[in-house]
Amino acid sequence: MIRAVLNLTLIVTLMASVRTFLPALDESVAGAGVALGFGFLLLAAWQTGQLFSMLRLPRLTGYLLTGIVCGPEVSGMLTTQMIDSLGIVNGVAVGLIALSAGSELNFVHIRPRFRSIVAVSLIAIPLAMFGTALVAFLLAGRLPFMHGMTSMQRIVTAATLGVVFASLSPAVAIAMISETSSAGPVSETVLGVVVIADIAIILLFATMHAVAQGQFATGAPGGSISSFTGVVIEVFGSMIAGVVVSGVLALYLRRVQAKASLFVLAVCFICAEIGTRLHLDVLLICLTAGLLLENVLGVKGENVARELAPVSLPIFAVFFGVAGAKLHIHDLKVVWPYALLFVAVRAIGHAAGAKIGSAVGRADPVVRKWLPMGMIPQAGVSVGLAVLIARHFPSWGPQARALILGVITINELVGPVLLRTALVRAGEAGKRVAVPAAQPH
Repeated sequence: MIRAVLNLTLIVTLMASVRTFLPALDESVAGAGVALGFGFLLLAAWQTGQLFSMLRLPRLTGYLLTGIVCGPEVSGMLTTQMIDSLGIVNGVAVGLIALSAGSELNFVHIRPRFRSIVAVSLIAIPLAMFGTALVAFLLAGRLPFMHGMTSMQRIVTAATLGVVFASLSPAVAIAMISETSSAGPVSETVLGVVVIADIAIILLFATMHAVAQGQFATGAPGGSISSFTGVVIEVFGSMIAGVVVSGVLALYLRRVQAKASLFVLAVCFICAEIGTRLHLDVLLICLTAGLLLENVLGVKGENVARELAPVSLPIFAVFFGVAGAKLHIHDLKVVWPYALLFVAVRAIGHAAGAKIGSAVGRADPVVRKWLPMGMIPQAGVSVGLAVLIARHFPSWGPQARALILGVITINELVGPVLLRTALVRAGEAGKRVAVPAAQPH
């Protein structure tokens, strides 16, 4: 531990020294600034993650705290320009996470748990959504961005917030399961629920977004239908793209195999870049590809995970470090009482839904006991939805985004700790057996 502390101190000292020579990263040194930011964040986050691991805390939380402390709103070692330029890492990391998630979900293997996964999803998501939406409506007189709205506008706004608050985080779930090498009913149930929740939240948000556009008249005539149609096309277009990606990966893993980890990384990079330009969701593309690799094309998920391992850990460190740097601590200072209330209501809704759903679905006793603690993490899609709200509803969206990001900040820090605790106490941590040099079939 002392060695890790000394290494981290040395890294931070060197970065502080370099920053004195580059007080303002103008256009002439932008490339150098991005490289500097990437290298520093990778090393600092990795060392902090090591420290947290020694303290029996999630590495992921260490990555997030590194980004927060080194980000523009605290120490300023990482500038806004650096963080924005590292955005491509987000797309690649989401692709890797989704590909891992899909390849881990074997439909035959999880068939005994499919009923409980569906039951939890159908109960927990609506409970969290309606609970937070009800609180938002009841607080309409106290939330500044809802002042002056009609009753119907308040209902629509509250419902939109409820959809966003109910979202879960496949990124955090996969990262924690991978970090702890967990395997078992709790891990599989968490994976299944977060995947279903992510798709459901996207479709629900598309619906509420269309309704809200009609209420606030932010679009041209027929804009609501166009918005809904656009999101539906995005979802199914991403799935079709995932079919193509799965075929490419399967062909390479079967016929070539050499440097497979670099090839997978390159594919995720291409998906992130092309997906952004074509308005496709890289998470759905790679999730679909992973599901097809495991369940249709006969490429074992263990083999995919083995190939991803060398490149995923450093990418995750930078990804969650960037996520931490982007958290709006200033906004949290302003909205924290309301943010805490929504965090509590959301947690109660998801936990109660997990309890009831796992009982209805006749899940294993270990799932009924520990699944509620795995339903707290939030990130990824909810951040993107907050940005969309701010962009499309300028009269109230920016202030609503501040509240949403405040809730996400708390959940992003607390959620990984609770999920790791659930996996460890359920006895699933370390249960995943490494597969030695098995060939895809």
